[in-house]
Amino acid sequence: MAATRATGKTARRSAPDASAADSGRLYGGLSAAERRAGRHARLLLAGFELFGTVGFQKTTIPMICSTSGVTARHFYEEFPSREALLRALYDEIADTAYDVVREALRATDLPVHERVLRSNTAYYTYLTADARRARIYALESLGVSPELEQHRRTARERAVRQLTRAQEWLEPTGLLKNVDSRLVAVGLASAAVAILAEWVLAVRKPSVEKMADTLTMFWMRTLQIDRLDTDLRDTK
Repeated sequence: MAATRATGKTARRSAPDASAADSGRLYGGLSAAERRAGRHARLLLAGFELFGTVGFQKTTIPMICSTSGVTARHFYEEFPSREALLRALYDEIADTAYDVVREALRATDLPVHERVLRSNTAYYTYLTADARRARIYALESLGVSPELEQHRRTARERAVRQLTRAQEWLEPTGLLKNVDSRLVAVGLASAAVAILAEWVLAVRKPSVEKMADTLTMFWMRTLQIDRLDTDLRDTK
C-alpha cells in the first residue's frame, strides 16, 4: 500500500513553518502542495505503523505526530481525528484486497473450484504479506464506533455483491433453492475476515494455503461447487 512505500528518511522530515506553507513560495525545493502531500503520506505511514503494532486504542495523536514529524496543527489539516486516519488506511487496504480477489476470479477458463481457491489465496497472500496490514483490517478497525462500523459495512458491500453474483452460477442447477443468497454471501465474507483475525492473534499462524483451503471448503460445502463443476463437465 502507498503508506508503506515512504522511506524512514521521508517520515522523519520536519514540517515547514506556517508562514512558509501558506505562501506560494518553495520551501526546501517543494511547493506548498508537495509539502502537504508529503505530510499526508507520512501521517498514513505513521498510522499504519502504530495502529498495526501498538493498536488504535493505545495510539495517541501526539504519538502519530512524533512518528510522522508532522505538527498537531498539520495533522488536523489532513484528518479531523484518529478515526479518520484509521478509516483512510482501512479503505486503502480493503480496496486493494477487493482488486486482487477480482483479478484472480477473472480466470474464467478454470473450473469454478480453482477460481475460488485462487481468489482466496490471493486475498490471504496480500493481507498477510504485512502483519500490520492484517491487524488493521481484521482487528483494529472493528468496534471503534458506530460510524466506522457502518463505513466498514458499506465497504464490505462490494464483496457481498460479488459473492451474491457468484451464486448465480448455481441457479440453473437448482442447488440453492429457498436459500437467501445475500445472507450466504454475508456469511462467507465474514468467515474470510474471521480466519484472518485468527491468523493475526495466533501464536502459531496458519499458512496462507491452509487459510485459503479452509475458506474454499466453506464455499464448496455451502455452494456445492464440486457438484457444479461436475454438472458443467457433463454438459460439455
